[in-house]
Amino acid sequence: FHDRTRIREAWSAFWRDPASGMQCVRGAPDITQAMHGHWSQFAASLPPGARVLDLGCGAGAASGAVVAARPDLHITGIDFATVPPSRNARITLLSDTPMEQLGFEDASFDAVISQFGYEYGRTHKTARQLARVLAPEAKFSFIVHHAGSTVVATNRARLSMIRTVYEPDMRAAFLGGNSFALKAKLGALLRAHPNDTLVQELSRLLPIRAQQPSRERGAAWNALEDALAPERTILEALDSCCVDPAELDGWLGPLRQFCVLTTTSVLRKPNGDPIAWRIEGVRLPPA
Repeated sequence: FHDRTRIREAWSAFWRDPASGMQCVRGAPDITQAMHGHWSQFAASLPPGARVLDLGCGAGAASGAVVAARPDLHITGIDFATVPPSRNARITLLSDTPMEQLGFEDASFDAVISQFGYEYGRTHKTARQLARVLAPEAKFSFIVHHAGSTVVATNRARLSMIRTVYEPDMRAAFLGGNSFALKAKLGALLRAHPNDTLVQELSRLLPIRAQQPSRERGAAWNALEDALAPERTILEALDSCCVDPAELDGWLGPLRQFCVLTTTSVLRKPNGDPIAWRIEGVRLPPA
């Protein structure tokens, strides 16, 4: 319960300030283009006026792509964090709504989508909820973090950097005002992450702040850890929720209990690098 609360608060903080630097997809145009192409294709397969559920909707990126392709569709996005309301009249985004406890009537939706959302939930409970709220033969399409993707690799590198900042030796060097040890550790961090703007900023500022009086050093370090905590929480959740190829078959088990899988493939960049799993299927009619 504590971890879920911490993750919800971290994501809520992110959606209040999405420009803060934390993101599951770090701004690559080829990834964005692939996502839009995927959702346009899926939207084209839906019946007129379909009611669509978006799991783990965030600010509604997937919902927006679907409605852009099919303005006749009606999207309801849910997220267990606090998310901003949609400006599109066809899209309703509901905050504080866990996917494991959907407050909708049976057979409420004709389709369900998720872009880097479904895998963060408790999939057994979520699958049971989907079996209830989806109409017979409703379609679903999930974009799921692939453990070997460039998205995960980028964010794992970022997580490694943040964990290094949190290491006791780094903290001790700063709080002790040990400029030599601090600069050595920051130099190693900069060599490991030469293009990370946060590392560059820390390498510039921390040696200066380390010369302040002890009380001010302590306050500065606590402020740094507090500032990095939400991003660390999100990246650790991503690291634990991404799906390895060896785990995929078992991971799909809950979905197979209520649907027929029609697509289990890898969405890729033009150069062949994996972006994410593409998992699609159709709701089985009730027995």
